[in-house]
Amino acid sequence: MVNIGIVGSGFMAETHANAYHSIDGANIVAVASPSTADEFIEQHQLEADSFSTVDDLIEEVTVDVIDVCSPTPTHRPVVETAAGAGIDVFCEKPVAGTLEDARAIADAASDADIAVMVGHVLRFFPQYAQARGVVEDGGIGDLGVARARRLSAFPDWGHGNWYADRDRSGGVLLDLAIHDLDFLRWVGGEVEHVFARRTRWDEGEHGHVTLRFADGGVGYVEASWGLPAGQELTHSFELAGDDGLLEFDGEQPTTMTLTEQETTSSSPLSAGGYQRELEAFVESIEAGTEPPVTVEDGIETLRLSVAANRSAEEGRPVALEEVKA
Repeated sequence: MVNIGIVGSGFMAETHANAYHSIDGANIVAVASPSTADEFIEQHQLEADSFSTVDDLIEEVTVDVIDVCSPTPTHRPVVETAAGAGIDVFCEKPVAGTLEDARAIADAASDADIAVMVGHVLRFFPQYAQARGVVEDGGIGDLGVARARRLSAFPDWGHGNWYADRDRSGGVLLDLAIHDLDFLRWVGGEVEHVFARRTRWDEGEHGHVTLRFADGGVGYVEASWGLPAGQELTHSFELAGDDGLLEFDGEQPTTMTLTEQETTSSSPLSAGGYQRELEAFVESIEAGTEPPVTVEDGIETLRLSVAANRSAEEGRPVALEEVKA
């Protein structure tokens, strides 16, 4: 049994708690949140202890894992605290808000010899994983153009409306686009240049990122916090090669189209991406193996978001070699 302490009590903590309920061998034993840990425990009917800080949690309860679901600026101090106690970590994406903090997390994990997995969840949704397999197997030939879209309303559910503070959240290119930036890098390989544009208004934001892959292919990510309040997230991707086109629309989640041929993906009743992700993490902890998404993976994807924000701010293409971790 892997005993888990969750840090945070917001949307992502709820998502993780719901996933852990369906994972054999996972047991939430503690929750740390400044003011709402008791409510969270009651809401999810957990037999767990509540704390206001991760320091108190670690001091009072024996846990195998700290699951970091708190706002991005807290990731570094929480992971460093866990590392100081020799406790393995699952850290929600992005690994940190800055490359300096991300490198500090990597160093703390290395020094303490703990496992840290970063929550780039698209890798665990069946449609995205299947698409990567098609590309790897040569199903569309050499990848030439990769497109991905992720559009949502502004995430006003963040504690204290922290997403509206771009210095804390990094805005839509760091918090939301990072999902698809990670997916395209996972599928298309390393990126050499990034060019981005964004528009901001009040709490809303819409951004476009163009990627030049090292092998000459082109990637394109569109991300938005501009949909009307209450409207559901929409997401899709297209992967075009010299032998075919693979398309997926999130409004039809069990179907992908490969050059006019529909292929079935996964039943909506099967485990979703968050459960698959956390299952993979728990299995790696039980087996003592490297997690499937490492801190270094998280850092390399964070470099893309940092480059995109820099490009949007400075109005120029940014070479990845300029963006040091």
